[in-house]
Amino acid sequence: MGLMQKLRSGTKYIIWILILSFGLLWVLADTQVFDAMMAGPRNMGEVNREPVSWAEFNQRINLYTEQYRQQTGASPDSEIRAQYEEMAWEELIVDKILKQKMQDMGIIVTDSELIDMVTGDNPDPFIRQQFAREDGTIDRVALMNAIEAPENREIWIMIEQQLREQRRQQKLGQYVEASLRVSDFEVRQHYVRQNSRASFEFVRFPYSDIPSDEIEVSDSEIRSFYRNNEQRFQRNQSWRISYVTFSIAPTADDTLRTLDYLARLRDEFRETDNVSRFLTDHFSETSYVENFLKPSEVRPEHLRAFELGVGEVSEPFIHNNRAHMVRLLDERPSDQTYVRVRQIRLSDNAAGRELAEELVGRARGGETFSRLAETYSTHSQSARRGGDLGYIERDDKPAAKANAIFAASTGSVIGPLAGDDGIFLFQIVDRTNRDIRFADLSQDVEPDPFETVQRLANEAEDFQYFAQSDGFVSEAERSGFTVQEGVATEGNPFITGLGQSRIVLNELPHMRRGSVSEVIETEDKFIVFRVDEIVPAGTRPLDEVRSQIESLLREQKRKELMARRVSEMLGGVGSLEELAETGGKSVQGAERIRLNAATVPGAGREPKVVGAAFSLAEGQLSPVISGNSAAFVMVVTERTMADPATMTTAERRQIREQLQQQKNAAFGSVWVDRLKADADVRDFRTQQRMMQRPM
Repeated sequence: MGLMQKLRSGTKYIIWILILSFGLLWVLADTQVFDAMMAGPRNMGEVNREPVSWAEFNQRINLYTEQYRQQTGASPDSEIRAQYEEMAWEELIVDKILKQKMQDMGIIVTDSELIDMVTGDNPDPFIRQQFAREDGTIDRVALMNAIEAPENREIWIMIEQQLREQRRQQKLGQYVEASLRVSDFEVRQHYVRQNSRASFEFVRFPYSDIPSDEIEVSDSEIRSFYRNNEQRFQRNQSWRISYVTFSIAPTADDTLRTLDYLARLRDEFRETDNVSRFLTDHFSETSYVENFLKPSEVRPEHLRAFELGVGEVSEPFIHNNRAHMVRLLDERPSDQTYVRVRQIRLSDNAAGRELAEELVGRARGGETFSRLAETYSTHSQSARRGGDLGYIERDDKPAAKANAIFAASTGSVIGPLAGDDGIFLFQIVDRTNRDIRFADLSQDVEPDPFETVQRLANEAEDFQYFAQSDGFVSEAERSGFTVQEGVATEGNPFITGLGQSRIVLNELPHMRRGSVSEVIETEDKFIVFRVDEIVPAGTRPLDEVRSQIESLLREQKRKELMARRVSEMLGGVGSLEELAETGGKSVQGAERIRLNAATVPGAGREPKVVGAAFSLAEGQLSPVISGNSAAFVMVVTERTMADPATMTTAERRQIREQLQQQKNAAFGSVWVDRLKADADVRDFRTQQRMMQRPM
């Protein structure tokens, strides 16, 4: 019996299939095919078939991370790291494209050039910095010893690579700059545009004068505009999401823990002789300040220092989510008296004046002035501090207010006093005539990584687990969480409702409609979201852009109608004054407007009007000029065109340098974008993320 006949005979068929299948699996496993499949792409991408390795990508990420740690003293959170990943990818792509372009253009650095950069008469700034004597000359002996030392071999290889690449970049820049040389004609034209002047009078007819009911836009016009301008209504892929957030905010226990930490240091803080070192050793958020400060220079969180004697330390206290403990180090007499005041500002109207009289009575009757300020003051910045302005000098207030404040006794309430921006009440809190030196041991109140952050992480993970099985909205309602909605668009890290989130944007491309994300941690919250809708890239449907098109067409018709009406009025008048009287407008003037200007005083941004001022004959009534916001008719009263022959050598050099910088910047950006568009860039990062997701 043949093999095929055996395979077709019922149970034997199944057995043989299993044998063949397992045999094939065994062979595949033995040759590590599955390992290769599961490992995903070996590189994170390719640029014109040149690999972008994970090693160089991670090296750049590590560089960003270390810089962040040095600047902030903390590690970047997942959101910042996601931004770094995008930066690193873009920079690596551009770097490889430019290197490939330099190779194509034959831009190389020879060994003799490299030697000259190290040991020549004018070495590279890096070499000069490392081997410079005090008089600025190069220590040639030390340089040669460093080059010839066997232990420095690997270091010099790295230095030479860096210098070679740096020189190649310089050559590319010189090549580009040479091709963008600013001509004498461009210099002369810029001088003329910058120094030519025109004065003119005009009558302005705003398009908004035409009411909407005079403009009709038909459905056929909307459809025709849509068909002929589809390129204006393109969109990237977008996602509509629902999300729940878990705010990583300090709890009351976190605040007490921070205050308790400072309290345990209070005796040491009071007794230490090296205050600056003490602040550094205990990672104070407030740096040591050695100078005396006037009372008016002391920040609100440090005002408690005035309640202390020299050498005393305050109890720990909270100000704006930061715990402080202040020690008064020294004091000296001030050159004047300072008064600490609280204020309430009210509106200067009948209701405000009536309320002011009421609040004066309530404050003098025993109600807390700071509470009244928080509730009623219209000066929001001071109201958040209970009206506290700190210590003020007499010159800080107008004479009438200053006289009343500085004459009042401590604890008294004065007012109402009228001012330019409202009605004021003041309470005198304290007065002093001493400058002080103090130190502030401060710590940010942060959520406990275990009791607070881990608890929230567990809540988020529990919600995510049950949201997948029981439904996102159902689980949110059961758990008492608020579901919010947002829209994310490809290429834009800003997500409506949620704010900036590159990490969420990175997750979306490999999620399906209805799928629930893993728990995402940012600096201040955990996020779990569900994809509600995926809108593919393409032309936005007509119904979605109908109102936008209608507005565009209305504005276009409004401009055309106004231009026709003004043209009709022009036919029966001989001067701007007659036109203004006919149209119920006024004649306006603009003096000595530059040729390179874009705005007209009293009219806004109107480059067409400025252009007409330098093309019309002087003294003649212009035709209708359709500007950005209105139709204009104008008369040029005076025009002075600059003569390039009067340009000084310094002006010529300055203009040439300015134009060269503008050209280089504009061309550089456009050129790199064009190179990127023409390059074959393959991004394997999404595949890698999918391979790393739990099964």
